[in-house]
Amino acid sequence: MIPFSFSSNRLFFLILSLFVLLPFASGRQLQEQVDVQLVQVDVVAKDSKGSLITDLKLEDFILKENGDVKKITHFYNSSSDDNRFPLAMSFVVDTSYSMHEKVAGMTRIQIAIQAAELVMSQLKLEDQIELIEFNNQPEAVVPFTSDMNSIREKFKTLDFREANTAMHDAVLFSLNRIKGRSGRKIIVVFSDGMDSASKSVEEDVIEAIRRSDATIIVFYSEFARLNLPAEMGGRPNSMGRIRVRSGEDTLRSYTEMTGGQFFSFKKEPELLKAIESFRAFVQSQYTLAYTPEARKKKSEWRKIKIECKGIHLLHREGYSL
Repeated sequence: MIPFSFSSNRLFFLILSLFVLLPFASGRQLQEQVDVQLVQVDVVAKDSKGSLITDLKLEDFILKENGDVKKITHFYNSSSDDNRFPLAMSFVVDTSYSMHEKVAGMTRIQIAIQAAELVMSQLKLEDQIELIEFNNQPEAVVPFTSDMNSIREKFKTLDFREANTAMHDAVLFSLNRIKGRSGRKIIVVFSDGMDSASKSVEEDVIEAIRRSDATIIVFYSEFARLNLPAEMGGRPNSMGRIRVRSGEDTLRSYTEMTGGQFFSFKKEPELLKAIESFRAFVQSQYTLAYTPEARKKKSEWRKIKIECKGIHLLHREGYSL
């Protein structure tokens, strides 16, 4: 073994220091990239009558973060083939026993299939769909794919089970799976909202929503037996009804936080209108993106407000770093 001279020792430590410092330099560069990454906001515009508006331009929007106006650097209109952002959509279907009853002459699975078919018929090659089933726990029965036939075939195999409902776990599961996708992100939940099996709680889902840019849409249909009048066995203040109201409020809050939509129905005309409104919603989103200020705190909530004169806008409330 050859002993180092003073000069060779110095060279050795110089090389060693470079290897030690390189990971830290890379880490700083990576953090700088993270700090200046674009914030994406998907927006739906409606007039005073609730009709969707699809012909707005970039200059029609004013975007603010914590009250400060931000320059919109990217703009996409999903109703335009020339300027359309790709779509990742997750269908999250409750197959617990409480969902077996028919609403407006259809089972909840049939409702999910009809809504999915209407949207899938208008998807582009770059769009991807995922199918998640949940009862005692959530499961991705078809991971994200552009093969719509595989989604259709798997929908046919879904059936209701004598099982509980892990709703919070299912929404959290879908948020975690969709967060790495590019383009617009939409999660569509078909459930009565009565959670009875989740390991996570509502606060866990809310925290995940604040770190996500996904839009949540809900097709809500409560357990029909709980709506019976008193003379037919229904009890207005029963624990069952309290749980129903709680589940409905939770799902509704998820849609409001993300700029989504909550569909509730009991009769066939209401259901058909909800499905068509869902299709129109998906095809009418605008996508705006901007560069935020550098991070100031390790965990920080930033409020987003988008304005468009005389127009009602649906978009996520903000985001957590």
